[in-house]
Amino acid sequence: MTNEQHLLHRQVNPSWVQEGRVSSQAFNPTPKDSGLLSVYDDALMKPEASFHHYTTTLGFKAVGTVSVSEDEVGGVGLSWRPDPEPFPAHAVIDYTTLGSASKVKAKAQALAERARARGWTYEQP
Repeated sequence: MTNEQHLLHRQVNPSWVQEGRVSSQAFNPTPKDSGLLSVYDDALMKPEASFHHYTTTLGFKAVGTVSVSEDEVGGVGLSWRPDPEPFPAHAVIDYTTLGSASKVKAKAQALAERARARGWTYEQP
């Protein structure tokens, strides 16, 4: 699997869809994230399975899954890494080095654009 094909999946809360479009909020870490955005590593869990894990096993709300590639994450100047402590397929996109909220927002917008271009990798029926 190349870095271009290696995907990282993000579950989309219903409030992050505005007029049918996934907002950049889906890729913006919240204060509780401490700059580490949770994603699923495609090498360990595919989009549909990650959605069901998130909504059924973990009990969170989501309407679907969007994904960005490892190359896309690197292309916007971010890095990612496995973080298997909560569960084996868990990974994080690291925003901790950015320093300002405006830089975080810009990176989140850039990743959201790439995810929107790819389209839903899993959408709740």
